[in-house]
Amino acid sequence: MTNTKNGTKSTKVLPYVPKYKSLTFKVKETVLTSQPSSIPINLASEKEKFIRTGLAPHFEVKDQKKLTEIANKAKNQIRFNLLAESEHILELVRDKYGDADNYLEHAYGPRITTEEATPMLLEYIEENALSESLKIHWCDNLACSAKMVWRGPLVNANRPERRKYSLWISSSDENNYLRESGIRCLMDHEIGTHFFRMFNDGFQPWFSHRSKFGLRNLGSFENMCNEEGLASINTVLRGRAKFLWGAAFTYYTACKSVELSFKDLFDHLGRYTSNIDYRWKQVMRVKRGLVNPNDLGGLGNDQCYFEGAVSILQNVDNIDFHLLMSGKVCIDELDRIKRVVRKDFVKLPKFMQNITAYKNTLKKICTLNGLNKVFPIREPPSIYMKLLSQKKSLCKKKVKKAGFTMSNYKVTP
Repeated sequence: MTNTKNGTKSTKVLPYVPKYKSLTFKVKETVLTSQPSSIPINLASEKEKFIRTGLAPHFEVKDQKKLTEIANKAKNQIRFNLLAESEHILELVRDKYGDADNYLEHAYGPRITTEEATPMLLEYIEENALSESLKIHWCDNLACSAKMVWRGPLVNANRPERRKYSLWISSSDENNYLRESGIRCLMDHEIGTHFFRMFNDGFQPWFSHRSKFGLRNLGSFENMCNEEGLASINTVLRGRAKFLWGAAFTYYTACKSVELSFKDLFDHLGRYTSNIDYRWKQVMRVKRGLVNPNDLGGLGNDQCYFEGAVSILQNVDNIDFHLLMSGKVCIDELDRIKRVVRKDFVKLPKFMQNITAYKNTLKKICTLNGLNKVFPIREPPSIYMKLLSQKKSLCKKKVKKAGFTMSNYKVTP
């Protein structure tokens, strides 16, 4: 475990489980040689400089124009509807545990090494009877805690048995789930949610023809909210304390970015966590869409984790979770697919085998986080409205060149 007060690091040795030596499944250490175009290519050097000097980073990206277009998309604009709910959860955790590191240690256990975590990954693979087509890689230069990807035949030439899946897991100190029980929670997020829905989707009739069945594009805002919201809920299922702290922190960070510069936002978040690595990652992710990261504003795309979780938790009794796990579908699309879904192909993670017990746990999570209450809706800060007004003026002059429309700047208070 890591002691953040005195900077010392000690390791709790977990017993290695010999029976997993017989598995052909491999977990590898891999360095990513390429990052998504939205991720800065000089993260390590800028992080070191910022922590040492406090000077705002200057991010270098492969395609700044493309990143700017991403930042200007409607689904990536910052939203404030759930600011009160997110702040409520952060304050609950702060009042009960003080620093978030205390909460994370209580909920997910002490920090562990990748060598200690690997047997746990193998155990997870075995208990869920997963395919050998899934590969897991430890990576120290990943910009998030973990990422699930797949490759295979073209969508229109669907061959589920030929699809290959890869899970990349961050081995750096920025990964809050590299903990004694947290690693399994992360697997419930990435494998238990993303992998199973992705895997099941490949066997469904709509896989190659989503529009034919009236289903949204996978990159739609609604799809992201459903996917990441469900994953965020599943992340806390095994936690000793089931607060949606991570998703709430991400949502809150985006909201405060419209009022604070990079350094001021980083300092402000110290109210909830003293973890420098984690604060850096969150501020970087929200500010990386700006030409000057020290400007006000940022990306709101990660807010979908909290938005989706709140929506699901507040509608547990109205959701058929077995149907929701049948593929990459949204809650409001379930009635549309229930007559054509191939139920015999739907594979569920172990934690969802008993749907009744699963729903009961979700109801408790909703109550614990205060999401069964009504919170006042916060108005967007005046400084944010001013920034949007300036963008609109610029957009009128460059709409053809930039390739986006005024509708992208709609703000829901």
